Amino acid sequence: MDGKPKYNILYVDDEKHNLSTFRVAFRRFYNVFVALNAFEGLDILKENEIHVIISDQRMDGMSGVEFFKRIKKSHPDGIRIILTGYSDMNIIVRAINECGIFRFMMKPWDEAEMDQTIKNAIELYELRKNNKNLIQQLSEFNARLKEENSYLKEELKNQSGFGDILTVNDQFKVVLKNLEKVAVTNSTCLIQGETGTGKELIARAIYNFSKLSDKPFIKVNCAALPLNLIESELFGHEKGAFTGAIEQRIGRFELADGGTIFLDEIGELSLEIQSKLLRVLQEGEFQRLGGNDTLRVKTRIIVATNRDLKKRVQEGKFREDLFYRLNVFPIKTIPLRNRPEDIEILANHFLTKHRAVLGKEEVCTIDAPNLKKLLSYSWPGNVRELENIIQRYLITTEGNKLDLSSWTPDLSIKSNSKRIVTLEDNERIHIENVLVQTNGKVFGPGGAAEILDINPKTLMSRMSKLGIKKNVR
Repeated sequence: MDGKPKYNILYVDDEKHNLSTFRVAFRRFYNVFVALNAFEGLDILKENEIHVIISDQRMDGMSGVEFFKRIKKSHPDGIRIILTGYSDMNIIVRAINECGIFRFMMKPWDEAEMDQTIKNAIELYELRKNNKNLIQQLSEFNARLKEENSYLKEELKNQSGFGDILTVNDQFKVVLKNLEKVAVTNSTCLIQGETGTGKELIARAIYNFSKLSDKPFIKVNCAALPLNLIESELFGHEKGAFTGAIEQRIGRFELADGGTIFLDEIGELSLEIQSKLLRVLQEGEFQRLGGNDTLRVKTRIIVATNRDLKKRVQEGKFREDLFYRLNVFPIKTIPLRNRPEDIEILANHFLTKHRAVLGKEEVCTIDAPNLKKLLSYSWPGNVRELENIIQRYLITTEGNKLDLSSWTPDLSIKSNSKRIVTLEDNERIHIENVLVQTNGKVFGPGGAAEILDINPKTLMSRMSKLGIKKNVR
């Protein structure tokens, strides 16, 4: 054996010649400690880490069984071997479970048998040590995972309970409390509210708190997709299904299988697509465009709209049966003008969120005059418009206070106004804000089309319809 022995062996026996024989036989392989009685053995154990403990049963003052009982708790890792004669067998058998004895050997012991027994004991010691280390590592990992999970949940529940959805408004807190309850179910949810009130954030919060949070979350903006492509986007298509379908394509529902799909602006779907969506809700099945095979999926569906779907049903533009299928758990967002107490915390949140990204770390406060200006506006574009304003004027601010001096909102529209803003007005405001942010850039990376998650040609078409010029400031 090369180098210093790795393992420590304690041999306790009141016969000196047995101790000498043992030391001579095994000192080349192990660090051997010997004791003439159990009390000396206890002293050695106090000062040394012993891997294998061997003791005679019959000794004056304290027997081997009593010795092992004494050290079972104080030195639990040492592997214990007891030496005995035939007359002690009944005592030894009863003591095995009580003392945790690994093995007993008959006296006089044979050197080859003793050598193999020690080797087996050391293997057991290593196995126990490795298992103990693994258990400790697993315990530490679980503790860390539990702590990280707790931390992430607390981060997610910051102030309002849902991360970026910040509120001190009592009415909105009730909405979020109910949202948290439905999140843990697999129920279909219908989120209704004005543009910019955070419907997608609410959908993501439902997903994050659900049992499917480790599964896919697939988002589809129904308003951003051309009518002739939306069926293919939702359900996929086979090669040759239409001109330009040069290969098979997997639809969003297939991607969301086992997870969650979020259909934003569902009120824009045609009646034909609505009927196919109803089939997915009722049967969990559909067919790819141009295909004959029936595909099955198990997907939680969350939908959102800024439309009055009941009115759309009355107008014959939305299927009544689909509406009731979707309206299992309705959630209504609250316009920012109806929760003005949230404007300050949201404004400061967006200030913190964007200043580093925009290289404006020095801008850290919103003073009273500028805050009053924010509070006096009715925010027809809601939280999204507020974020855009903060982001826009961060860019032009010089100094450490957000400068809104060049912002001239329409102050004739008070926060408690009942003026109804049309969908087109909201859409125009939002597109104009994004164009200001991108300095009029529509196409390419960082362009308005990318930020709005819309095809550039579709965006140009919408801009033309809404009378928006590319160089809006």
